[in-house]
Amino acid sequence: MTSFPRVLRATLAAVLLAAPVLARATLPIQHWTQPGGARVWLVESPVLPMVDVQLDFDAGTRRDPAGKPALANFTANLLEKGLAARDPRRGAQQPPSPFDAAMDENRLGEAWADLGANFDAEAGGDRMSFFIRSLTDPDLLARAVALAARQIGEPSFPAAVWERDRARTVASLRESLTRPATVAGRAFMPAVFGSHPYGGETTEESLATVSVDDMRAFHRRHVQACEARI
Repeated sequence: MTSFPRVLRATLAAVLLAAPVLARATLPIQHWTQPGGARVWLVESPVLPMVDVQLDFDAGTRRDPAGKPALANFTANLLEKGLAARDPRRGAQQPPSPFDAAMDENRLGEAWADLGANFDAEAGGDRMSFFIRSLTDPDLLARAVALAARQIGEPSFPAAVWERDRARTVASLRESLTRPATVAGRAFMPAVFGSHPYGGETTEESLATVSVDDMRAFHRRHVQACEARI
């Protein structure tokens, strides 16, 4: 199977190569499908030397398994907290990168700051989205693309960070239940959506069942390069 970082770099390279041709037009929406299946929409504006990329996957909370509401959200959040060391089998097919080593959340933050770029991940009801913003300077952009591709395709899902974040989520959940609006909302969603994942509500009990293995499985199943919408 073609690695996610390799596919993402190829797709973004195609977007950037198309940009000079499109500069003569008046903000057309260009669309094409990459050989690997990723679908791309491009709008170019030469006003700022900046690239904004959004990658969407059919990996929102509607894909949450029974008994594990908000798994998509937790997966997106923890994906930003660590980068696994590059698999040697993949590394042999790709040029060396300064981001080949494992990185914790602090090193990742420093790496993005050094690039003057941003990376965010979030999950909504219907999709998981990744956002990348970088200057168009060729060297900076190439490194930002390489780091984003690794972060999307090869996150480490650190267990210690999840334990910390889970404790924070429990504390936040307990505090939210003191507010009438929260209590009303928790009654409303299941009443409207029933057993559909849209109606799922995170509880202390459901949080206790979510593991990093669940997140890895969710990511492996639903975040596939061939299904990206860019």
